[in-house]
Amino acid sequence: MRKRLLFAGVLASLIACSPAGGADLDFSPWFTSRGIDVQISRPASGPPWIRGRGEIPAPVAKVAAVLSDFSRYRELFAPAVKKADVLESDRASARIHFVWPYPFPYTNRDAVVRYQTEELEGGAFRLSWKSDSHPGDRREGTPIEHVSGETRLEPQGSDACRVTYTYLGDLGGKFPAWAQEKAWREEPVQYFRAIRRKLGLPDLSKDEKGSPGRS
Repeated sequence: MRKRLLFAGVLASLIACSPAGGADLDFSPWFTSRGIDVQISRPASGPPWIRGRGEIPAPVAKVAAVLSDFSRYRELFAPAVKKADVLESDRASARIHFVWPYPFPYTNRDAVVRYQTEELEGGAFRLSWKSDSHPGDRREGTPIEHVSGETRLEPQGSDACRVTYTYLGDLGGKFPAWAQEKAWREEPVQYFRAIRRKLGLPDLSKDEKGSPGRS
């Protein structure tokens, strides 16, 4: 049961993410795993903000293409995501209905999230997201109301980019403290791993400091 609870918490954290990226928050170093430096900001009340930074050995354009391919988000984040149905989209944005499977006795969690892409100066790229449910939207499970986050890509030469992923750690309910902490720790690392898998890059071991694959 402990492992199933933990898995549920990790699933929920996949979308607990900020258009502003927590820019005004005070982050403190937390840990490093698989080349990802993770920081945390714990407010007096409510869930923490978490930020992961690392390098991916691929140009900004390739990573941005993965993050902008909204129709394949279920594939990208599987098996954590049960559904990721695009409700509407245009050239630079999409509204997506997510469902995360939870083990008994918990109900599945869901949210409708608006994603926005933006090209920045110097070849950088920004993907931001926030909750954006409308009357009449399909629902499946307990809603996660507070969804906010962003990913920024900054070029590091022609064949690599610096990725900064920031999210609000709302898990959509109350869970044991150990499960919450584990979910918050796992989420930024799994996000980077999902991108690397999609790009066909090798995984990093837990104690590796950098990103192999650059020649």
